[in-house]
Amino acid sequence: MVAGTAAMSLYLSVHDAPETAPVMMRRVAKTLWNRWPLVKAAILVLDDLRWGIRLRRGQIDTDSGATHASLPDTESVRYIEEVFAAYKEYGKIDTFVGSVAEVGPGDNAGVAMLMRRDGCRQVDLVDRFASRREHAKQQQIYDALSAKYQLEWLRNGRSWNDRELAGIVPKIGQSAEQHFKACVGNQSLKYDVIVSRSVLEHLYDPLGALEHMALSLKPGGRMVHKIDLRDHGLFTPQHHELTFLRFPHRLYQLMTRNSGRPNRILFHRYREVCERLRSQLHIEYAVYVTRLTGIGDIVPHQLYEDIPAVIWKRAAEHVDQYRAKCSSEFQSVDSRDLAIAGIFLVMTRA
Repeated sequence: MVAGTAAMSLYLSVHDAPETAPVMMRRVAKTLWNRWPLVKAAILVLDDLRWGIRLRRGQIDTDSGATHASLPDTESVRYIEEVFAAYKEYGKIDTFVGSVAEVGPGDNAGVAMLMRRDGCRQVDLVDRFASRREHAKQQQIYDALSAKYQLEWLRNGRSWNDRELAGIVPKIGQSAEQHFKACVGNQSLKYDVIVSRSVLEHLYDPLGALEHMALSLKPGGRMVHKIDLRDHGLFTPQHHELTFLRFPHRLYQLMTRNSGRPNRILFHRYREVCERLRSQLHIEYAVYVTRLTGIGDIVPHQLYEDIPAVIWKRAAEHVDQYRAKCSSEFQSVDSRDLAIAGIFLVMTRA
């Protein structure tokens, strides 16, 4: 009996080794990088080098932004409606008119289609990367959205092609930094509205892009940007929410620059740019806080100045528990500013 058991164990070890060894190695590696942030940082540096090689080869396809890949059609339509409604609610936009730029549309043009239905003449879809998508899946989403809102007039041809929708112009492969810099000196490339959702935190230079966006607005034009200032799962939930702030600037750039991972530009940096634009270009701005570290989501989102003092206190205390581990560039930043993990930034050109 013992001999038989030993033989069976040997049989399994020999025949299972090609499958179980890689699985075991991946499990051990995942355990290591989840336990020790420095190990994870080293892996991210290597992966970012890989991304740099891909980009130099012109490979811009990515799973990032593929929001609808795993959603049922009804959920996809609901998500599109929620994004569209949030732009109007927090941007105080009664009707989308004129020319609109949607930065980082991801794998679907549904929000742009609702903007066209609302009344705007053209929507430019600006995205450095091309989110992977399944043609059949997109057909189903567009069919469902069209059936609900009578959008057949946007379709060119017998089937849906999000690169050939009436009045919707894809500008894929163009970074926001490049596109809006080109708009500054071109009077024919001005926008009534510029919107984005969870995009600015992935740009190389979001502050420069924001300035060029402001200069690309028509008088009375408006921008609405939802910005997620968290680490997007780089170190959470295994570690403290601010773990990604512990790495020196140069190292963090090596971890993230090519891959589009969070750029670690936090709220206080956006506020500095907004204040400068207000004084130089008479651009007014409002900040709705969507999430606070140590608190969670703020629903409904609240204006920065309307957050109760007791909430600010709790969030600041959570930050102060970790502050000593943060990189030197964050040591002098106000605890309330470090606590802001998400915002809706609304800017209006006078």
